[in-house]
Amino acid sequence: MHPIELIEHLMAAVMVMLIFAASYVFRGKWRTMIRLLAVICIITYAVFYAIRPSLIEGRVAADVVILEDELEERYPNETFTTTTIPFRTEGYESTDPYTIYVTFSSEPDAEYYYRVTDQGEVEQRGYSSTIEGKMDFLH
Repeated sequence: MHPIELIEHLMAAVMVMLIFAASYVFRGKWRTMIRLLAVICIITYAVFYAIRPSLIEGRVAADVVILEDELEERYPNETFTTTTIPFRTEGYESTDPYTIYVTFSSEPDAEYYYRVTDQGEVEQRGYSSTIEGKMDFLH
């Protein structure tokens, strides 16, 4: 489990416990309503975290399409391959799932990092090389 997820779980648990604690101040119908609110918060939290991976995967798939269109327009005679992080896979918990890795056929030893913003703009975030000391890329 990623540390951010742990913090999110703890914050949700504290919020629900505070709502339950507040219910002891009231009596009768209000106590029942506040406890119902706490149960609704728990259900909402569970549903959100159940569908969150598919939301992220859908966003990444849409970002890959935007990036591929942009790269085909920018480099029309170039072939490339795109790869993404296998989200929620062991060993990749601390890696940003929104980063898209691109390898061009003219530079097989270089890997470029791209990200698509919320506005649909493509940004190059960095690059790496498998050959040590080689940083004179063409793109």
